[in-house]
Amino acid sequence: MRLHSLGKGNQNGNKNLKVIDDKQLENLHDVLYMIIKDVDTICRKNNLKYIVIGGTAIGALRHNGFIPWDDDIDIAMSRKDYNKFYKIINKKYSRKYCLTDAIHGNNYGKVIPKLRLKGTVYRTFLDIDPKDVEINADIFIIENTYNNYILRQIQGVVSMALGFALACRRVYEHKKFFDSISDSISFKIKSLIGFMLSFASLSKWAEWTEKWHAVCKDHNSDFISVPSDGPHFFRGLRRRENLCNVIEKDFEDMKVYLPQGYDEYLRSIYNDYMAMPSENKRVRSFCSNIDFGKYKSKE
Repeated sequence: MRLHSLGKGNQNGNKNLKVIDDKQLENLHDVLYMIIKDVDTICRKNNLKYIVIGGTAIGALRHNGFIPWDDDIDIAMSRKDYNKFYKIINKKYSRKYCLTDAIHGNNYGKVIPKLRLKGTVYRTFLDIDPKDVEINADIFIIENTYNNYILRQIQGVVSMALGFALACRRVYEHKKFFDSISDSISFKIKSLIGFMLSFASLSKWAEWTEKWHAVCKDHNSDFISVPSDGPHFFRGLRRRENLCNVIEKDFEDMKVYLPQGYDEYLRSIYNDYMAMPSENKRVRSFCSNIDFGKYKSKE
């Protein structure tokens, strides 16, 4: 679930940006439903485990489907299962999908892998790279963490440091965009740090970050984390069974998997996640271009 705020960018930015309308959102939900249905089918067929998290989990619990104004899918799976999923997508589903991540060097400087639907376009305010266009699902990686407390602390501190370095490098890479939306001192500092880190490309920093996230190879460790998610490494730290053991929940006309400990997980991020937000907080995305290709719903 993404937060969108135009701020200064609405005044100085792209005049083509418009709030996604009801019909576009309905079509988008149809396409996203197809994607999550495909993910579920592939995972069940190949004995892979996934969970829905973030806004998708809240949608399943509160709305039995999509949050009416939401525009994306948040899925998570273990690093071990993700590696298998990556091979399956590229071997059997490459005509329909492209799965990108930082380790394979084709994810536009992002550490969250994306399952991209070919032949579609959905450009929002936050999509900065001109080639980063497809309707997609975010695939967050559940990473192993060390049982040893000291090693786990080192893993977390380095993870946080690399995440900050990557953010600074991204701000410098897209300096014109960030200058157009904010003149705050924090962005200027991040841009300066990003300049000092520009001895390596944005994609290389993303690759180093994701490889560090995957540094622990103990697939039976007591704790796991989702360092690429909003809470980052330490706030995202969970006992393995709470996030990796699953239950089924209705989602539109299908069933999806939620983590066994979904309540503690969601409350730690969103507090009272079952409460409906006020009208002014039900924010829709601003997009400059949306094209459903052959997946457009019939009128």
